[in-house]
Amino acid sequence: MNEMQSDLYRSRDEMLRILDMTSLDEVKPVFSDLAICSFIVIPREERMYFTDGMRKILGAMASQDVLLLSYLQFVPDSERDEVGMKYQNAFKDIIFANVNTVTIAHSLKKSQFETVEVEAYMQLINVDRENYILGVLIDRSRTMMDRISCQLFSKGINDYLFSYDAVSDILYVNDKFVEDFDLSSRKIRNASNEIYRYVHQDDVERLREAFRQFLHHDAFAFEGDYRFLSANRGELHLRANGLSDADKDGVPGADPRYVSGSFSDITGFIEDESIRTNLIEGTSAITFYADYRIGKIVFSENIHEILPGISTEQDGDLIEIIASRIVPEDRKRFRDIMHQIVDGQEEKFSVEFRIIGENDRNIWIACRGKSFFDHSRHSLMLVGTVFDLTRMNEVREGVERNASCHELTGLPTRERLLSDAEIVFRNKDLLSAAVVLIDINGFHSYNDRYGRSAGNEILIAVGNMLQKHLPDGSSIYHIGVDIFCILWPHASRIKVAEYMNYLQEESIQPLEMGRGSFFVTYGLSAAIYPSCGSVIDELLVNAEIALHKVKQDKKLKYAIYSPVDKRELKERLDFELQISQSIRNNMESFQLHYQPLINAKTERIEGAEALLRWVAPSGELVNPERVVNALESTDQMEIIGSWILDKAIGQCAQWLANGADPDFYVHINVTADDLVRRDFANDVLNVLARYNLPAKNILLEITETSLMRNIAMCRQNLIRLRNENVRIALDDFGTGYSSFNYLRELPVDEIKIDKAFVDDMDTVAFNRSFISAITMLAHSIKKQVCVEGVENKTQADVIRDMGADVLQGYYYGKPLTVFNFENKFFKN
Repeated sequence: MNEMQSDLYRSRDEMLRILDMTSLDEVKPVFSDLAICSFIVIPREERMYFTDGMRKILGAMASQDVLLLSYLQFVPDSERDEVGMKYQNAFKDIIFANVNTVTIAHSLKKSQFETVEVEAYMQLINVDRENYILGVLIDRSRTMMDRISCQLFSKGINDYLFSYDAVSDILYVNDKFVEDFDLSSRKIRNASNEIYRYVHQDDVERLREAFRQFLHHDAFAFEGDYRFLSANRGELHLRANGLSDADKDGVPGADPRYVSGSFSDITGFIEDESIRTNLIEGTSAITFYADYRIGKIVFSENIHEILPGISTEQDGDLIEIIASRIVPEDRKRFRDIMHQIVDGQEEKFSVEFRIIGENDRNIWIACRGKSFFDHSRHSLMLVGTVFDLTRMNEVREGVERNASCHELTGLPTRERLLSDAEIVFRNKDLLSAAVVLIDINGFHSYNDRYGRSAGNEILIAVGNMLQKHLPDGSSIYHIGVDIFCILWPHASRIKVAEYMNYLQEESIQPLEMGRGSFFVTYGLSAAIYPSCGSVIDELLVNAEIALHKVKQDKKLKYAIYSPVDKRELKERLDFELQISQSIRNNMESFQLHYQPLINAKTERIEGAEALLRWVAPSGELVNPERVVNALESTDQMEIIGSWILDKAIGQCAQWLANGADPDFYVHINVTADDLVRRDFANDVLNVLARYNLPAKNILLEITETSLMRNIAMCRQNLIRLRNENVRIALDDFGTGYSSFNYLRELPVDEIKIDKAFVDDMDTVAFNRSFISAITMLAHSIKKQVCVEGVENKTQADVIRDMGADVLQGYYYGKPLTVFNFENKFFKN
């Protein structure tokens, strides 16, 4: 054994001598200062011999022969097996497959915290008819400068960094450039021309000249603010932070081929400065700052508006500089306040005084400001504003004239209505009058879907329409975001009813605007003077009570207040309180009832729709529409929506576990509040996972009304759910204006034709034709059709013959409690 070890030691010396004698030209790569060491391998033993350069990685082990297995202990655990296989295959390929050169890249652990990236280049040599493998290990680790460069040019850096290759005319930019300017890569070729596509045309020549000066005239100061045009952010204001053409040792001007620099984003500062400037100009405020130590005060240029001949910079005793311009009677008041500031007794100041203006005219001035100690100047600083009160009084009078008009529609506002009504009601000859409220239904939906500018256009269009159709002798006011009011002297109840009916008929026609046509509907109500109130405030309150009634009852076209309405309102508020208490009491009295969904071809049950019910203390079921209205009024739809989702999915999972058909599914109605929640899709998927229910066993029903809240967020949620195999149904199809658009925009699997088209289908040809046509359309675009409201055999047979897929209605079963549903459909 000792003899074998001695032989090995001698053979290692031999191997190193062979390595020393071998010309580097015999190895393919041309080695540079990146080489760590060279090595030689006895392939049959997988034994490696390294030169001394390997000591900085292997330590003392490098001075011994090293088996491949031992060498691999310096390879990180995650790579070890793969790297070991590569070395073994390389040895075989070089010895037996006549492969000239093999390269292996991997990592080596230099210490617990440092890893080196290396490449091993290996080829065959033959010495004394013995085959060996000669290799060299190259350090491919990035230098610290490489790492810094990589980090600076990657995400997370808020400045715009660049490096320009003047020979190849390529500009290399960081990720900030790529993101904000929508570039395809970090390289901009033909940069000397291409880069100026992203610069504001007014700044192109200035930027080009600054860059040219640096390159050709050794102008080290590359400064200035420039406007760039970003595809994603619009116009940007960027400040140049200088350029550098230093070489790797930091010597300026030593590497003129490569020039690097950066821009800082000062857009926010410029915008804020613009707002500040406009604010000052808009208020006619004069600004100033003063350095008390050196005795200097500087005014903004608009000081000349009240003192034309004065210099904007004044030197001397700051208090006396201003006091000399003040009328004698006001000087003491000014001096007292300013001395308190200088002595440190006060920090903020506010004083009014008169100054002697042009032509010895007295001008009232308001001066506001504060003091602070500037440590960089080692001085007390004063900053503030000066207002010309004389001019402000003129402005205020103008504002008061216009304050009573709405900024969009130009119509008088609520304050004007109150004052006008008082004048009207003081007329002794007035026998009757009316206050009519016009509320735009679902106005927030237009804002959410089409943007605030579209909402503004609708307000203007509605205001114009109402002015065009205003009753004789009446006046119109814009008293809320989406509420208009008509004050109508001498109006009778009959005339008011006729007028509101006329407005509802007008809503059948779309409103024409610059961006297209919009269908707008209204909630209308009125209160009659003096029977419904003798003062305007009382009339408005009563009209709003009637409007609330219209909004609660979708069948009402309009309402005129009567004393009964106040009692009904109290009943509604009491009911809303009961609903809220039920929710707080762990959903007490809330139930889910299930209505069967019937396969039209087989006439067998294939699913059920979960429907919300609330049981009154008397044990009776309350009208579901009344319950939903109460939930919406109390802003609790999101809470109840989550409860419905959990209960319905849990019930479906239980039915499947008890032996229901594996394809049985439950329809779950989704509220508008659900769809606009950013995390709604995740919530649905989490509930499915909690009950271990496959996505195919639920189908979410959405309505057009819910989609109008925020179509973008709705689409995002629905696409996420559809990608997870949750099916979507568009409920009440055909009752809205945009149903067909939603078929194109959204991942809908099923169309539910509203009950309104099934009613009277025996006598109304249009209803039959509509169901038939929609069924054919849906099937042509691979969507299923469910028809609601099937209440007799004749309807069922006709609709089945039209090709509908699913039928639902009282003919097959009313909504039932879980117990009754199971007894009827799941127990033989």
